[in-house]
Amino acid sequence: MEDVAITDVETYLVANPWKPWVFVELETDAGVTGLAEATTHDKPRTVAAAIEEMSNFFIGKDPFDTEAIWLEMYRDEWFSKNVINTTVCSAVDMACWDIKGKLLETPVYDLLGGQVHGDELRAYANGWYTDTEGKPEGFAEAAERVVADGYDAMKFDPFGTAWQHMSKKEVNHSVDIVRAVREAVGPDIDLLIECHGRFSAAQAVDIARKLDEFDPTWYEEPCPPDSISSLAEVADKSPIPVATGERHMTKHDFFELVTRTDIDVFQPDLMNTGGITEGKKIAGLAEADHVSIAPHNPQGPVAGAIYSHFCTATPNFLIQEMFQTYDVDWVDDLLTEPLEVEDGYVQVPEGPGFGIELDTDVVEDHAYTEAGVHTINLFEKDWEKREVDKR
Repeated sequence: MEDVAITDVETYLVANPWKPWVFVELETDAGVTGLAEATTHDKPRTVAAAIEEMSNFFIGKDPFDTEAIWLEMYRDEWFSKNVINTTVCSAVDMACWDIKGKLLETPVYDLLGGQVHGDELRAYANGWYTDTEGKPEGFAEAAERVVADGYDAMKFDPFGTAWQHMSKKEVNHSVDIVRAVREAVGPDIDLLIECHGRFSAAQAVDIARKLDEFDPTWYEEPCPPDSISSLAEVADKSPIPVATGERHMTKHDFFELVTRTDIDVFQPDLMNTGGITEGKKIAGLAEADHVSIAPHNPQGPVAGAIYSHFCTATPNFLIQEMFQTYDVDWVDDLLTEPLEVEDGYVQVPEGPGFGIELDTDVVEDHAYTEAGVHTINLFEKDWEKREVDKR
């Protein structure tokens, strides 16, 4: 194959009404483009600006040189491990993988070692409890709809706006929510309890013991990610398997989790932690310690497609997070061929590359502006309702 070089980059900011999406496209002198996603919890314009500011690291480079590009972008930025920097590294890396697949006329999963888990992947639902009013009966009714939609696994945060500690009354209310969901869906549905890093270690252990009777599949991010020792304490004492990792950046953070904790499930977010090149290393670290991988994915449809290629080629993959069924009604229109979720399973797009393309007309129709479009604050009353400008 003749030499190919990256010639330009384009960013697209899309006004998802609860979390603005950032899509990235690399152009090459071969006429092939690579698509990726660079969505963070917030700061979409900051990410777009950083991509432009860091473009000297990848413009003119060969997209097949993913290891060298990643190393230079991470190492040479000096303050390497911040989410803006690692998100830029992630986006450029993933777009390069898309370019490689297109030029070689093969799906990315083949470049990653082939399909281990086939062409459809089990998923769990998130974003489904926006109309529950924080009440056990509301959660129960919404959970029944999730099962009717074909999912046999669902994640939810029953803890309101808690931070560090909860009163006995608040704890009992949260327990009542989990009880109501379990009674509504029966014993065969996986319940994934989300904590959003809310608790001290002692409070997290106390709550885990109270929830154990409802047989949750995992207990997610019980403590803030900045305290490995707190996570280790909860993983050691919780009767429920602990999952975490969405706010841990690069293989270096996950090495600390592998060596210092007994976390059961790692949840790297490839859009932020370093892309596919870094994601495969994280998955390898986890596999060596028999830890499962269940990537964090509260992002857009581009991320969903990228994850499907990564996950099917990852031996220790467990389950994939999906908001798509409960997102804005135009989410499927953003791709020329929508990412399909059927009966709770994500259908892996066929290549070449990631097998997807943006519909730029739809992207333009929903272009981001600051007015009324901002990432939800998980410590603000009624955050789960996502009641902002839907436009």
